Amino acid sequence: MTTNPQALCIIAKCALCSTKTELFICPHCDEVICQVCVNKHQSQLNDTLKEHWLKCKTKYHNLCLLSNTYDKDFIVIENEMYRIRQIIEQQYTDIIQSIDSEKNSLLIKLEDYIKSITSNVKHTDLEQVFNSINQRLEDVFQHRNPNASYNADDFLLEIEHLNMQISNRWQHIQSSTFKYPHLSSSKPMITSDIFGELQWNSKPMPNRNVARSSFITSSGQSSMSTTGGLQDESLSISEEDSFPAALVVRRQKQWSIDASGVPHFLCILAKKNYLLFSCDKYGCIDLYQLNGNDPSNSPRHLRQFDLFPGNSTSQKPHIIEAFTVYTPFIVVSAHLSDQTDTSSVYFFDHRGSQQADTCLQNFPVRQLSADTSFMCLWGVDRHQHTVYYNQLPMSVSIIQQSIEHRDDFIKFGRDFEPIRITQNQTSIAVVERNSQSVHIFDKQTKEQVDEIQNLLRSEGSFRLWNVLLRDDNSMVLKLDEDLPPYSRPQTIHHLIVELDSKGVPISQIERTAVYGLAIGPNQEILLGCKRNQQSGSIECYI
Repeated sequence: MTTNPQALCIIAKCALCSTKTELFICPHCDEVICQVCVNKHQSQLNDTLKEHWLKCKTKYHNLCLLSNTYDKDFIVIENEMYRIRQIIEQQYTDIIQSIDSEKNSLLIKLEDYIKSITSNVKHTDLEQVFNSINQRLEDVFQHRNPNASYNADDFLLEIEHLNMQISNRWQHIQSSTFKYPHLSSSKPMITSDIFGELQWNSKPMPNRNVARSSFITSSGQSSMSTTGGLQDESLSISEEDSFPAALVVRRQKQWSIDASGVPHFLCILAKKNYLLFSCDKYGCIDLYQLNGNDPSNSPRHLRQFDLFPGNSTSQKPHIIEAFTVYTPFIVVSAHLSDQTDTSSVYFFDHRGSQQADTCLQNFPVRQLSADTSFMCLWGVDRHQHTVYYNQLPMSVSIIQQSIEHRDDFIKFGRDFEPIRITQNQTSIAVVERNSQSVHIFDKQTKEQVDEIQNLLRSEGSFRLWNVLLRDDNSMVLKLDEDLPPYSRPQTIHHLIVELDSKGVPISQIERTAVYGLAIGPNQEILLGCKRNQQSGSIECYI
C-alpha cells in the first residue's frame, strides 16, 4: 500500500538532486528529498512491483493450465483404473469358475470309478437273480405251495443263464486289476501371474491393452473385447498368454483423403481396378481408384459428379437414404426433405447420368444392396418389417419392370424392426433395432445360422447401427454412442469392432463423426468421417 510522503515544512537542498525546494520524508527509504524525487522513487517502485507481479501471475496461470491438463489426464487415469478393476474382477471370476469346473470334473471321475468297482465287487444284479431262483426252488423242494406247478426246463434255462453271467463276471474280475487313485502334487503358481503385472507408465500404452468385458456375444457365448474409454490410456495391465482371451488390436490409420461432401455412403466395385464410390446425403459423389496391392497407399481421385445437380442448395432437396453400386449402375433411394413416408428409386450410370424413369415406392426404402451372385437387389421395408428383393436389372429396358415386382425374403413379427442389411456369397445379415442384434440367414434355406448381440446397448453405452459381412461370416460392426432423445451433441463417438467368424472381437477403431463404412480389397477398413456440415474425409485403417 502506498502512503503519502510526510511534509517537513522546510525549504532546503534535496538529498538526491540538490534542488532547493520544499522537502519531504520518503515513506520507502526514509530520506529527505523533494517531491520530484519522491515521485520518481514511487514510479520505480511501482515498475518493480508490476514486474514481480506479472511474473507471479504468469507462473500462476501456467500452474492453472498444468492443473487443468492434469485434471483431464486424471479423468483418463480414473477411467483406466475402472477398466482395470473390471479386468481383475472378470479374471477372478474366470479363475474361480475354472477351478470349480476342474474340481467337479475330478470328483465326477472318482465317483464314476467307485460305481464301476462297486458293481464288480457287490454283484447286486447277480444277487437279485440268484435270490429269486433260490427262493422259488426252496418253495418247490419243501412243498410250501402244493398247488403250485413248475417247469423244470424253465428253471434249468434260468440256472444256465445265471451260470454264464457268473462265469463272465469271474473272468472280468480275474482279468481286471484294481487301480488305486493318485493325485499328483499341484504345480506351484505365482498369484501375481493370475492377474498380470500392474505397471505405472509415464505414457499411455494403447496397443497392449486387452480388456475382458464381454459386450458382444455370439449364439449366447460370451466373447472378450476391449471396452476402454475413448481417450488414450495412462495405465495398463500386461497379461500372460495362458489366459483364453483374444487380443483385440487397435487398428492404425494409414491415410486420410478429403471428400467433397460428408461421406454418408462408401461402396467398392471390383473391375479391372478397385473403384471406391463416396456419396453424401445430397448425391455428391467422389470416385477414387484404390491400390489393390498395398492398402497403405492412398487412392487416386478420378472424378467428382452430382446425381442431382444443385440439390444441396435447393429449398426442398432430395435426401439419399440408400446407396449401392454394381456393374453397370448406381442405385439410390431418395425422398424430398419434407416427405419421409415414401421414397423413389433412381438408377444412374457410373458418370451420374440418370437411366430410365424414376421408380416411385409407397414406403420409405431405408437400404438397398446389390447382389450379383444371386442377381437380386435386396431392400428393407421397415413399415412391413420385411426384408425383400427385386430382380437385379442389368439393362435399362428392364429397370421399371424389376422394381415394380418384389418378393419377400423374410417377413418378421411386429416386434422385430430390421434397419440394416448386408450380404456375402451365401448369407444375408439383418440388424434388428430393438434387440440390438445381428441375425444371419442362409440365402437358400432362409434359416438363421447365427446371431450376434450387442450388450453395450443394455448398459447405455453404444448401440448397433451398421454391419458388414465377409464371405466367412466374419463381420465389422459400427456402434454409435447412445444418446438421450432429441440431444444434439457437437460430436458423437463410435466404436468400429471387427469380429472373426466365431464372433470373437479381434480389432477395433475409436472415432468420432463416422458415417460411411466399407471393407477394402486387402481387408482394410474404410471410414467416411464428417469434418463440418459441408465436407468430410475418408480414412483407411489396417
